[in-house]
Amino acid sequence: MNYNLVLSELEQASTFELFRLRAAISTLLEDPTRIAIIKNQLRPGMEISYFDEQQNRLINARLLQVRKTRASVQESESGKRWTIPLYMINLEQSDTDLAPRKQGVDRLSLRIDDRVGFRGKNHEELFGTVIKLNPKRAKVRVGTTIWNVPYSMLFTVIDGEQGADLFIPATLPDR
Repeated sequence: MNYNLVLSELEQASTFELFRLRAAISTLLEDPTRIAIIKNQLRPGMEISYFDEQQNRLINARLLQVRKTRASVQESESGKRWTIPLYMINLEQSDTDLAPRKQGVDRLSLRIDDRVGFRGKNHEELFGTVIKLNPKRAKVRVGTTIWNVPYSMLFTVIDGEQGADLFIPATLPDR
Protein backbone atom coordinates (compact mmCIF):
# COMPACT_ATOMS: atom_id res chain seq x y z
CA MET A 1 0.00 0.00 0.00
CA ASN A 2 1.26 3.46 -0.84
CA TYR A 3 0.86 5.28 2.50
CA ASN A 4 1.92 8.61 0.99
CA LEU A 5 -0.88 8.43 -1.59
CA VAL A 6 -3.45 7.48 1.06
CA LEU A 7 -2.32 10.35 3.31
CA SER A 8 -2.53 12.88 0.49
CA GLU A 9 -6.12 11.75 -0.15
CA LEU A 10 -7.00 11.85 3.55
CA GLU A 11 -5.81 15.45 3.83
CA GLN A 12 -8.82 16.38 1.67
CA ALA A 13 -11.29 14.70 4.06
CA SER A 14 -13.31 16.55 6.68
CA THR A 15 -12.77 15.82 10.37
CA PHE A 16 -16.08 13.93 10.50
CA GLU A 17 -15.09 11.84 7.47
CA LEU A 18 -11.81 10.97 9.19
CA PHE A 19 -13.67 9.98 12.35
CA ARG A 20 -16.06 7.78 10.34
CA LEU A 21 -13.11 6.17 8.58
CA ARG A 22 -11.39 5.53 11.92
CA ALA A 23 -14.54 3.76 13.17
CA ALA A 24 -14.59 1.54 10.06
CA ILE A 25 -10.87 0.77 10.40
CA SER A 26 -11.34 -0.18 14.08
CA THR A 27 -14.06 -2.64 13.07
CA LEU A 28 -11.75 -4.22 10.48
CA LEU A 29 -8.83 -4.40 12.93
CA GLU A 30 -10.95 -6.26 15.48
CA ASP A 31 -12.50 -8.68 12.94
CA PRO A 32 -12.14 -12.23 14.36
CA THR A 33 -11.32 -13.67 10.91
CA ARG A 34 -8.41 -11.26 10.46
CA ILE A 35 -7.18 -11.94 14.00
CA ALA A 36 -7.27 -15.71 13.36
CA ILE A 37 -5.15 -15.26 10.21
CA ILE A 38 -2.55 -13.33 12.22
CA LYS A 39 -2.54 -15.87 15.07
CA ASN A 40 -1.95 -18.76 12.64
CA GLN A 41 1.30 -17.13 11.49
CA LEU A 42 2.71 -16.49 14.97
CA ARG A 43 4.83 -18.81 17.12
CA PRO A 44 6.34 -17.97 20.52
CA GLY A 45 10.06 -17.28 20.22
CA MET A 46 9.89 -15.86 16.70
CA GLU A 47 11.49 -12.51 15.89
CA ILE A 48 8.92 -9.92 14.82
CA SER A 49 8.61 -6.19 14.31
CA TYR A 50 5.68 -4.05 15.35
CA PHE A 51 4.78 -0.45 14.66
CA ASP A 52 4.84 1.90 17.65
CA GLU A 53 2.77 4.97 16.78
CA GLN A 54 4.27 7.01 19.65
CA GLN A 55 7.79 6.53 18.27
CA ASN A 56 6.52 6.43 14.66
CA ARG A 57 8.78 3.50 13.82
CA LEU A 58 9.08 -0.27 13.73
CA ILE A 59 10.37 -1.95 16.88
CA ASN A 60 12.16 -5.31 16.69
CA ALA A 61 11.01 -7.79 19.32
CA ARG A 62 10.75 -11.45 20.26
CA LEU A 63 7.28 -12.96 20.57
CA LEU A 64 6.77 -14.41 24.05
CA GLN A 65 3.11 -15.42 24.06
CA VAL A 66 0.06 -15.22 21.78
CA ARG A 67 -3.26 -14.53 23.49
CA LYS A 68 -6.80 -14.10 22.18
CA THR A 69 -6.32 -10.63 20.62
CA ARG A 70 -2.94 -9.55 21.98
CA ALA A 71 0.66 -10.70 22.07
CA SER A 72 3.34 -10.47 24.75
CA VAL A 73 6.62 -9.28 23.26
CA GLN A 74 10.10 -8.35 24.47
CA GLU A 75 11.88 -5.52 22.69
CA SER A 76 15.21 -6.63 21.23
CA GLU A 77 16.98 -3.33 21.95
CA SER A 78 15.78 -2.46 25.45
CA GLY A 79 14.56 -5.81 26.79
CA LYS A 80 11.27 -4.18 27.86
CA ARG A 81 8.19 -6.39 27.80
CA TRP A 82 4.87 -5.24 26.39
CA THR A 83 1.47 -6.63 25.55
CA ILE A 84 0.37 -5.31 22.16
CA PRO A 85 -2.67 -5.85 19.91
CA LEU A 86 -2.00 -8.50 17.27
CA TYR A 87 -2.72 -6.04 14.45
CA MET A 88 0.37 -3.99 15.37
CA ILE A 89 2.68 -6.82 14.22
CA ASN A 90 4.23 -6.24 10.80
CA LEU A 91 3.92 -9.77 9.37
CA GLU A 92 4.13 -8.59 5.74
CA GLN A 93 7.39 -6.70 6.40
CA SER A 94 5.69 -3.56 5.04
CA ASP A 95 7.76 -0.43 4.58
CA THR A 96 6.36 2.05 7.10
CA ASP A 97 8.45 5.09 6.14
CA LEU A 98 6.56 8.12 4.90
CA ALA A 99 7.96 10.86 2.72
CA PRO A 100 7.55 14.39 4.10
CA ARG A 101 4.32 15.94 2.79
CA LYS A 102 5.94 19.32 2.21
CA GLN A 103 9.38 20.92 2.14
CA GLY A 104 11.42 19.84 5.16
CA VAL A 105 10.11 17.23 7.58
CA ASP A 106 6.83 16.62 9.36
CA ARG A 107 5.63 14.54 12.30
CA LEU A 108 4.71 11.55 10.13
CA SER A 109 8.13 11.31 8.49
CA LEU A 110 10.18 11.51 11.72
CA ARG A 111 10.87 8.76 14.23
CA ILE A 112 12.25 8.68 17.75
CA ASP A 113 16.09 8.51 17.61
CA ASP A 114 16.26 10.14 14.13
CA ARG A 115 19.20 12.52 13.70
CA VAL A 116 18.05 16.06 12.82
CA GLY A 117 19.38 19.57 12.60
CA PHE A 118 17.97 23.09 12.87
CA ARG A 119 19.15 26.67 13.15
CA GLY A 120 19.34 27.99 16.71
CA LYS A 121 18.59 31.47 18.00
CA ASN A 122 21.92 32.84 16.79
CA HIS A 123 21.48 31.18 13.36
CA GLU A 124 24.07 28.51 14.19
CA GLU A 125 23.29 24.99 13.01
CA LEU A 126 22.53 22.58 15.84
CA PHE A 127 22.38 18.81 15.49
CA GLY A 128 20.68 16.33 17.78
CA THR A 129 18.40 13.34 18.22
CA VAL A 130 14.59 13.30 18.28
CA ILE A 131 13.39 12.13 21.70
CA LYS A 132 9.65 12.92 21.46
CA LEU A 133 7.12 13.72 18.74
CA ASN A 134 4.47 16.20 19.84
CA PRO A 135 1.63 17.46 17.61
CA LYS A 136 3.36 20.72 16.59
CA ARG A 137 6.97 20.36 17.72
CA ALA A 138 9.62 17.72 18.20
CA LYS A 139 11.74 17.48 21.32
CA VAL A 140 15.37 17.29 20.22
CA ARG A 141 18.31 16.47 22.49
CA VAL A 142 21.42 18.48 21.59
CA GLY A 143 24.17 17.44 24.00
CA THR A 144 22.59 17.88 27.44
CA THR A 145 19.99 20.44 26.29
CA ILE A 146 16.49 19.56 25.11
CA TRP A 147 14.91 21.86 22.50
CA ASN A 148 11.25 22.09 21.43
CA VAL A 149 11.56 22.68 17.68
CA PRO A 150 8.72 23.23 15.17
CA TYR A 151 8.79 20.59 12.44
CA SER A 152 9.12 23.31 9.79
CA MET A 153 12.56 24.25 11.19
CA LEU A 154 13.99 20.71 11.18
CA PHE A 155 16.03 18.94 8.53
CA THR A 156 17.18 15.34 8.56
CA VAL A 157 20.84 14.46 8.99
CA ILE A 158 22.44 11.38 7.47
CA ASP A 159 25.00 9.87 9.82
CA GLY A 160 28.21 8.99 7.97
CA GLU A 161 28.09 5.34 9.08
CA GLN A 162 24.35 4.94 8.46
CA GLY A 163 24.63 6.48 5.01
CA ALA A 164 27.77 4.59 3.97
CA ASP A 165 25.82 2.41 1.55
CA LEU A 166 24.52 5.53 -0.23
CA PHE A 167 27.94 6.51 -1.50
CA ILE A 168 30.11 4.94 -4.17
CA PRO A 169 33.83 5.04 -3.39
CA ALA A 170 35.82 7.25 -5.74
CA THR A 171 38.65 5.80 -7.76
CA LEU A 172 41.65 7.92 -8.54
CA PRO A 173 43.06 7.82 -12.07
CA ASP A 174 46.44 6.09 -12.53
CA ARG A 175 49.36 8.45 -12.98
